[in-house]
Amino acid sequence: MISVEKKLFGIYKGEKIFRYELKNSNGFQVNILNLGGIITGIYVKDKKGNIKNTVLGYQEIEKYIGNSAYPGAIIGRTAGRIKNGEFSIDGVKYSLGKNDGKNSLHGGKEGLNDKIYNVKELGNGIELSYISPHMEEGYPGTVEFKILYLINENNGLSLEYNAVSDRKTYINLTNHTYFNLSGNLEKNGDEQILKIKADNVCELGSGLIPTGNFISVENTVFDFREGLKIKDGIEKGHSQFKITRAYDHPFILNYSGVENEPQIILYSEYSGIEMEIRTTERSVVIYTGNYLDDVSEFQEEKGQNRRYLGVTIETQDFPDGINIKNFNVKPLKAGEKYYSKTTYKFNIV
Repeated sequence: MISVEKKLFGIYKGEKIFRYELKNSNGFQVNILNLGGIITGIYVKDKKGNIKNTVLGYQEIEKYIGNSAYPGAIIGRTAGRIKNGEFSIDGVKYSLGKNDGKNSLHGGKEGLNDKIYNVKELGNGIELSYISPHMEEGYPGTVEFKILYLINENNGLSLEYNAVSDRKTYINLTNHTYFNLSGNLEKNGDEQILKIKADNVCELGSGLIPTGNFISVENTVFDFREGLKIKDGIEKGHSQFKITRAYDHPFILNYSGVENEPQIILYSEYSGIEMEIRTTERSVVIYTGNYLDDVSEFQEEKGQNRRYLGVTIETQDFPDGINIKNFNVKPLKAGEKYYSKTTYKFNIV
């Protein structure tokens, strides 16, 4: 039996912010805010049968406001950085809100992470909706967004992203949850073992913008095909880390489709919790929390070095793809349906 409970979380911009708690009969629970679609907690039983929180989050709404780490939030209208905060569609140049030096990051100054959504409760989850007006943050088109958070009795969570625009535009959505499967932040996030079915990764240039070139993962710290402890890769290092500090790269998935074997697996030896990820997207940005030491202390933190405390697994199309010919990213046409789905399944191994 799946239940949905609604609890007051705080006040933002004069409006009530609620936490929606999705629960199944196994003790699996996912908490989501109507602010930014923020996932504040995912609770899973570990190998000892104890229920543990597996994501980074806060109990106070104030710590989410203006948080440069975007913990748990929906990211859009476009994920990642847009070079020089601009792109063109059909010869018309659009200038976006710049919030990362000369670039636009994660949708601009007030992206989808900062919006208050209407919520429809469903039998197995919730649907968040928001209408983004034409030229909000510089993006063309009035866009209706609908994002579904659904759980099942097999400890699965699915995120389904839907959007329709009244004119040609550019959309690339993701979620920015930081995972730490040790549970209750009992170990650092870089102690996790990550496996990715990806033969190539995008090369990054200055400003962390993809160059359009690909790097083969063979014999590099980007080779997660058979599984690698994140810490080992960071310590071994790579010339790309001079730009990023550690991992903050789009991995090109070898296949797409949520019905196949998982493209991505994250695992904690400490808790025995494993998370399988399947996605319809072509790439996943792995960010190892390289600058988490710049934000507020997280709930359940135990005095660790906050850097690398959690890892985001941002399933999406290529960042800045509309500006990079090699990536073959097309604008969304007027009336065309944008759809993306990512599923997360939690197991004990």
